[in-house]
Amino acid sequence: MKAAMLFPLLMLFACSPDTSEIFLPVGDIKPPSLIRAGQRGPDAFEILFDEDIEPVAGSYAFLPALVAATPGAAGSLLTLSLEPAARPGEPCSLSGEVRDASGNTTRFLFAFIGYNGKPASLRLNEIQPGKNSSASNFHRDYIEFFVAEGGNLGGIQVQWASSVKVMSWVFPPCDVARGDVIVLHCAPEGIPGELDETDSDLALSEGIDSSEAGRDFWTDSGGIPDEAGLILMRPREGDPPAECLFFAAPSKEGAVDALKLRGLLEEAARESLWPSSSPPLWEEGFVWKSSTSKPLLRRLEGDAGPDQWYVGDSGTQSPGIASPANPSQSPKKSKKSVKQAE
Repeated sequence: MKAAMLFPLLMLFACSPDTSEIFLPVGDIKPPSLIRAGQRGPDAFEILFDEDIEPVAGSYAFLPALVAATPGAAGSLLTLSLEPAARPGEPCSLSGEVRDASGNTTRFLFAFIGYNGKPASLRLNEIQPGKNSSASNFHRDYIEFFVAEGGNLGGIQVQWASSVKVMSWVFPPCDVARGDVIVLHCAPEGIPGELDETDSDLALSEGIDSSEAGRDFWTDSGGIPDEAGLILMRPREGDPPAECLFFAAPSKEGAVDALKLRGLLEEAARESLWPSSSPPLWEEGFVWKSSTSKPLLRRLEGDAGPDQWYVGDSGTQSPGIASPANPSQSPKKSKKSVKQAE
């Protein structure tokens, strides 16, 4: 159970006995305090208090409304059984009320993402950090993943950071299989055709860089940094990162002075996803001379770190198509890119 998987939305409302009772001999007037809360799995949510409690009947509500939350208490532990189980990655909210033996009550409201019991294993594969508006090489920021092991995308978190800002996006529920290619488009145009492909129709989306071979998703969280930045992927929010790319312009030198970016990079180093010093240095990133016409590509084999990446030739972007990821072979253009070039 990971309390860190909760969104930073937690409201507690405490009520004590009627004010007239304060003139009576002093008793227990302190409402139950929450110690921790989180999902035990897709079908259960637990809340631990600092004293024995009982649920207040009729006070419980869960969204989405199709899920019923049935409370049960054992001492200081409140367990909400969810029926049916919350879908992986689905936004959920839970509210309710408990009371102690003296009648003091505590109301609560949580917002969280549905627990994913089998997150797909994703591998960073291709990155397009800059926008290109030329007629012959029309592209927008995207992050491409290769599915190394099938599962559900719901709740998988992608983070990308510049020197001044950290952006984040969470996949919605979607079953994927090994070998699938996922494209997260980070600079959408805001047109109606930019649709998340969560079902079997991979030709649903019609935005720039969409591909009928890959599965497209769209986020307006913010574009990918052009010159220096970090990309992380976490199986669930609050989990340690499982994938990392750190890139920096040749002009960047010395200790990484952006505190949030440095913190994420230190996390990646602890998981052996990127070799770095303490504190991390800009020179330890993949050296990247910003280009709007060239993608960053992942090699098929090698240890984690800058040696696993290389810069593709101009015009070799292939969103949605699993590229050879080998400098001796040039990946093909995606179908939509070719159409745009024409």
